[in-house]
Amino acid sequence: MSSSNGGLSSATNGRSGSTGSAKINLNLKVHERSIGGALGAGASSATTTSITHKTLPDLKTQRSNSACHAHESLSALRRIALPEKPPEKLLSYGAVQSRILGQEASEDFLVYSEGRLHSGPLQSLIAHMVPTHEYYPDEGFIFAFLLSARLFVRPHELLAQISQTWEHQQQDVSTGGDVVDDAGQVPSRTKMLSINSASPLTQRKGNAAAAAHNSELEPRLQLRTNTQRSAQHCIRLLSEWIEIFPYDFRDERLMQQVRILARKCVYIDNSLGKQVSRILQLLVSRLTTLEQYEEFLQTLSSEEAQSQQQQNHHHGHHNHLHNAFQSFLGSSLHANGASGGGGSASGTSNSSSSGPTSSASTSNSISTTPQPDDVFGIMDICPSCAHLAHQLTAIELERLSHIGPEEFVQAFAKDYQQQAKDGSKEANKSKCSGGEGGSLNDMKKTRNLESYVQWFNRLSYLTASEIVKYPKKKQRVRIIEYWIETARECFNIGNFNSLMAIIAGLNLAPIGRLKKTWAKVQSAKFSVLEHQMDPTSNFNSYRSTLKAAMWRSEGATEERERIIIPFFSLFVKDLYFLNEGCSNRLPNNHINFEKCSQLAKQVMEFNEWKKVNCPFEKLPNVIAYLQHSAVLNENTLSMASFECEPPENTEEKDRYKTVKAETKQQLLQQLQEQHQQSQ
Repeated sequence: MSSSNGGLSSATNGRSGSTGSAKINLNLKVHERSIGGALGAGASSATTTSITHKTLPDLKTQRSNSACHAHESLSALRRIALPEKPPEKLLSYGAVQSRILGQEASEDFLVYSEGRLHSGPLQSLIAHMVPTHEYYPDEGFIFAFLLSARLFVRPHELLAQISQTWEHQQQDVSTGGDVVDDAGQVPSRTKMLSINSASPLTQRKGNAAAAAHNSELEPRLQLRTNTQRSAQHCIRLLSEWIEIFPYDFRDERLMQQVRILARKCVYIDNSLGKQVSRILQLLVSRLTTLEQYEEFLQTLSSEEAQSQQQQNHHHGHHNHLHNAFQSFLGSSLHANGASGGGGSASGTSNSSSSGPTSSASTSNSISTTPQPDDVFGIMDICPSCAHLAHQLTAIELERLSHIGPEEFVQAFAKDYQQQAKDGSKEANKSKCSGGEGGSLNDMKKTRNLESYVQWFNRLSYLTASEIVKYPKKKQRVRIIEYWIETARECFNIGNFNSLMAIIAGLNLAPIGRLKKTWAKVQSAKFSVLEHQMDPTSNFNSYRSTLKAAMWRSEGATEERERIIIPFFSLFVKDLYFLNEGCSNRLPNNHINFEKCSQLAKQVMEFNEWKKVNCPFEKLPNVIAYLQHSAVLNENTLSMASFECEPPENTEEKDRYKTVKAETKQQLLQQLQEQHQQSQ
C-alpha cells in the first residue's frame, strides 16, 4: 500500500497475513489464530466498557469519539490500579426443593452464595429439578441446568432420573391411600401397605368399609388434588424442555422416556392428554423444520465440492482463473471471453439500458431480475448496497434460528469426555455404559453451529472472489467500494457477523496486494469500520458498540431495531474461555453451578437475538446467489489476483510459482481419481 493512501494504514497491516486468514475453525484451540490473529487478542475473559448512548453510534462521529473513549478507558484503569481484596462469600445451605436457607451443611444440601445457587451434588441438583404440587423450579435454574447437565449425564438418563424421583415422591405423598382409580374416584384407605406395593401411579383399590370411606373422604380429595397438581407441573416441565431444547428429542431413547412420563401424568389427570398432544405436535413441527434445513445444508455442501472440482478443471485447461466463474455463469460468458465479462461489468458501471444498472436507481428497480446471461457479479443482480445488507441479514437470522442453545455446550463435550476417560468418578462411569464412542457421539452434535461458522468463511471468500473476477482496475475499485458500503449498512442494522466477514474478505492477502486498485479506493469509511472491529484490547470497541445495540434492542418499537447479530466467532470464543477458565466440579465433587449460570446467561442472550423475525423483504434471486454461487479457493484466488496485478517483487513471484505448481498437482490428482473411477 502506498504511503499516499493513509486512510488504509490499518487495513494494510491486516492484509499482510496469509490468504487463509479469514477462515474460522470451530477447533477453538486453533481458533485464536483465525482472521489474521484477530481472535487471539485480549484476555481470556471479556470486559465491556460502559457507554451512555442507547443507539448505535453514527460512523461519521467515530473518529471524534475515539479520543474520548480512550480518555475514559485511561480513567477506568487508574481507578482499578489498586484493586481491593474482595470479601469472602458467605455460604448458606438448603435442602432440595426448599427455599429456606441455613448455616448447617449436609452432604445432600445445595450450597447458596448471596441467595444464588452456588453448587451441589449432581443427584441433589436433579432432585431440585423435580416439581411437586407446591414446588416448581425457577425458570433460570431450569435453563441453566438443562444446558449444562449434558456434560455430566445424557439427556435421556436425566429425564429417566427425574421421572423416577417424581414417582417416588408420589409414593410418599399417597402413603395414606391418595390414589386415583380408572373412574377418577378416590379409593378407600388400605389397612396396611405392603413394602413392595405397586406404584401409586397404577390402580390400587382398597376394601375398607363404606363408613371409613365416608369419614375420610375430604382429606383424600385434597391429596388427590395435590397429586394432580404435581402431574400438571411435571407436564409443564416437559413442555419447557421441549420448547427450549427441542433437538434433544431427536434421540429415540429420550422420546421413550417422554412417553413413559406422559402416560403416568395423563393417568393421574386425564385433562392433560390434550396438552401432551399439543406439545408433541409442536415438537414434530420443530424437528421437521430442522430436517429440512439440514437437507439444505447437505445440498450446499455438495454444490461446494462440485464447484471446487470445476475450478481446478478449468484452471488446468485454460490457465485463466476467470474461467472458474464461467463454469457457472453460462456458456455465453465463456464464448465472449474476458471482453464479454468486461463489457458486462462496464455496462453495470456505466448504467447501460438493460436490467438494473446503477445503484442510484436501484431502490425503485430492485424487483427487476436480470437474465442469467446478464449476471456477471453481485452488483448486476443487486446494485443496491442497502438491499444486499438486508439479504445478508435475512440469511444470518435464518441460520441463527436453527442453532440449538445446547450446541454451545456440546462443542466442549470432547474435552470433557477426555477428562472422564482419564480418571472420572464411578458415578460418571455408570452413566456412560454405552461406551466412550457412543457417549461422545451423543454429546458432539454441533452441525448447525459449524455450518454457521462455514457461512462466515464463505462470505469472506465470496467478497474476495467478486473483486478478482473483474479484469479492469476501475471495475475492481467500484466493487471494493460496493462491499465497503454494504458493510457500513450491516453495521447500522446491527449485523456484526456479516460486517466482520466482509472486512475479513477485504483483508485477505490476494486482495490486500492489489496496491494499484486500493490507491483509487475512497477508503475513509473502511478505516472507520476497521476501527469498530479492531481486535485490540479484546475487541473493546466492538463490545461497546454491541452493548449499545443491546440497549437499543431493549427499548425498540420496531422489529428492525431489535436486530442483533453478534460477531459469532468471538461469541463462541468467549464461551470457550468461560468453560476453560472454570472447573465443572469443585474439590468436594460438587457441580460448579455458578459456572453453569454464567454460561446460561450468555446463551440466553443469544436465544433472544435469534428470535427476531427478519423485517426486510427477501429477494430469492439475491439470496440464492449469495448461498449457491461458486467461490474461489485459496490457490485460485491467489492466481486470479496475480492476473489482475502481476507479481512485483521476488516474494510475490515465488508465491506465484508455488501456487501454480500446487494447482497443477491438484489437477493431476483429480484426473487420476476420475480415471480410476471410470475403470
